[in-house]
Amino acid sequence: MALTTAETEVRLAGPEEADRFSRFLHGFLTANGFPFVIVHDTPELLGQLRKVVFEDVCLSRKFAAEWSVMTGTA
Repeated sequence: MALTTAETEVRLAGPEEADRFSRFLHGFLTANGFPFVIVHDTPELLGQLRKVVFEDVCLSRKFAAEWSVMTGTA
């Protein structure tokens, strides 16, 4: 059976990067027709971990790739 959901972990270094992530996520959702997404926020973990979950695996991979390019981690 094919995987139907996918998640991307995003670790943010601080408030500036959290703001940049928020703007990036909004822009990504707008550009892709506002797909269903869940963002799990775990601020108690070092580095501000976010888990971004899309129902569509391909869209999740696209999100991860574009975020990596934007942050220079690709």
